[in-house]
Amino acid sequence: LGKGAMGEVWRARDERLDRYVALKVLPPDAAGDPERRMRMLREAKAAAAIRHANVVTLFDILTHEGEGHLTETFLVMELVDGRTLSDVLRKDGATSLERAMRWTFGIADALVTAHAKGILHRDIKAANVMVTDADDVKLLDFGLAKLMREQDAIATLPLKKPSASLDRIALDETMPSSPTTSDELDSYKTHAGQLIGTPLYMAPEQIDGATPDERSEVFSVGVLAHEMLAGKPPYTATSMDELFRQIQTDTPPALDVPEPVQAILNKALEKDPAARYASMTEFRDAIAAERTRLFAPKARRWPLYVALAVILVGAVAGIYLWRANQITPARPGDKEVARALEEYELFSNDKAMSSLRAALRIAPNHARANAYVLLLGFSGFASDADRTAAVAAGKAALPDATGNDKRLLEAALALTERGPKAAEPILAGTNDRELRFWKAELDYRAGSFEAAAAGYKRLLADGTQRLRGRIYDHYSFILLALDDTAEAKRIGTLYRDAFPGEADAIGVYATTLSAAGEHEAAIVAAEEALRLAEGEDTFAGLAKVLAHEGDRVRAKELYQRSLERAGAGRRPLRRAALAMLQLVDGDLATAKETVKPCLAGGSDSTVRERGACLFVAGILDPTSAAAQQLDALAMEATDLRPPYGQPSSLARMVRARAQFFGGGCVTTITDGTPPADDSAYRAPLDFYAAYHVPFFATWATCERAAILATKDKAAARALLEPIAKNRWWIEQVLARYR
Repeated sequence: LGKGAMGEVWRARDERLDRYVALKVLPPDAAGDPERRMRMLREAKAAAAIRHANVVTLFDILTHEGEGHLTETFLVMELVDGRTLSDVLRKDGATSLERAMRWTFGIADALVTAHAKGILHRDIKAANVMVTDADDVKLLDFGLAKLMREQDAIATLPLKKPSASLDRIALDETMPSSPTTSDELDSYKTHAGQLIGTPLYMAPEQIDGATPDERSEVFSVGVLAHEMLAGKPPYTATSMDELFRQIQTDTPPALDVPEPVQAILNKALEKDPAARYASMTEFRDAIAAERTRLFAPKARRWPLYVALAVILVGAVAGIYLWRANQITPARPGDKEVARALEEYELFSNDKAMSSLRAALRIAPNHARANAYVLLLGFSGFASDADRTAAVAAGKAALPDATGNDKRLLEAALALTERGPKAAEPILAGTNDRELRFWKAELDYRAGSFEAAAAGYKRLLADGTQRLRGRIYDHYSFILLALDDTAEAKRIGTLYRDAFPGEADAIGVYATTLSAAGEHEAAIVAAEEALRLAEGEDTFAGLAKVLAHEGDRVRAKELYQRSLERAGAGRRPLRRAALAMLQLVDGDLATAKETVKPCLAGGSDSTVRERGACLFVAGILDPTSAAAQQLDALAMEATDLRPPYGQPSSLARMVRARAQFFGGGCVTTITDGTPPADDSAYRAPLDFYAAYHVPFFATWATCERAAILATKDKAAARALLEPIAKNRWWIEQVLARYR
């Protein structure tokens, strides 16, 4: 795909995950150069730390011992179909104002994320930006990136100005390190005391020898924005000395753009760093505000006679709606709440709560911040103290809240005090995407899976990117619960593609593949998720797909490791899964010990999520009190605190097992007298058990088939055959019934 002094980029196929990737390798003549390998490793570390839609994603870094025992290094990256921005500008000329501002915003937003991680890019230029076929931009090449704390350590060292010999270098080429020969022009070192970056995009203070910081990168993006709008850089120099003089002294030429846009560029390109935007966040926000002013959809103008009729008939209502829905200026705490929502979308729940607490320190009665504490708190992400404080502050804020803030806060308070079924109607009928998302979430929390699925489907249909991570995750779960495996796999694939390199997304993708019977591909994906983030959920995710593929030995080992790491709410689910596999292997004594803590008096006997664990305990020992304890779980549930799963259904199946056991398609152990009817196995499915515990999703159908088989094996086969494809445990039973 491309070749330069610092590497070759190839289009390659990842055979494990069946996708095309970009493979970056050092050229043969540089494979033994430790400095160039160090730069590649630096690029890998920086890219791995930054997850952003406008940054090319790093999937992996590989090494290989090649000829002559030289260690070759490979970066496996997201493949971006498109052209570099420098190529676009060279061939197509200046871009439109809308396009330039959209691209500048994307680049600035990516750098905000990098700076938040303490990383400076240090080589921002048009050649390091890809314009995708979808007309988005992605920032490339963090090979010169450096942690700000490393910058601080060398800030007192003077940087060298370039020698005259550097006039041989193109002005838009990355600076080499103290070159003395033409060969050295192809190398780059980042030792303290050397000028870094690309001359055309350097800030004046860099030329003076100062250490670059966020404000230097604001200047570089400003140069880039000017270049997009003009089709050429703001300088006319043809030599290095002349270029540096122009950067330090000349005012960039004015552009034919609206005055506020020119003012933003002028501030970004100020010679004095103190006169520029103080951070990339400030620069990005300025671009965002002007984009909204210039390009947000304008209200349609009705014909005069219609307008008059509307005024006469609905003036009062119109004023009310205008006041309720107008965009209000940013208030104290708004920035922190916006950041919290971004973190929540990316499953950084602790970070989201931290940002909400920061917002409430600034504005204790912030309506939306208190609403989000309550919404996230219902899922266990906020402490009881946080929730109690948010209820009090939210009620105090409610009289002054307006528009969508008011509806969201009302729903959050209703959720906390009366449960999801009471909160959901408050958000019905809205066109606001954020409120429609929470409407679907409340349906999901209330167990109204069909309504939630319809809501998530509508949200994805509008093409908006915001909150799609949460939508993909929950929608795929619901589709699996509704046994729509084909659509679940499609959503799982979209999730993986939208968040490449994200363990949660790849883990969900693996689960949907397993449900669709694609076990080998599911194992590869689950192993990839575990490699990316080793945790109790990724251990369990791989264990589940291995169990469904038939590798129970390794699955049990992984479930044990997951159990050792699991928190209170997850432990009973991991116990249930592990004990189920021990049951399949005939190790009943060990299985009983595994689930014993869920029974009365055990360490997990008070955990709300123990339903599946009690079910397995009841299957293993029908004389235990598992059914009664499941009844108690169901009785404890309220509208405010709905049951986790379907404990009543589980209790009915445990009681049915005490009368007759058909083996659940996973064991040849059978006993008892078949019941007159199979109604216990037609009760609502416990979706949480079905999602987390191997073989549970088919358990009820298998027991119904076992009851049928005592009288009519042909009827039993007919019941199992539709769900047998790629399920070895059911195929084994079908063979017996034949």
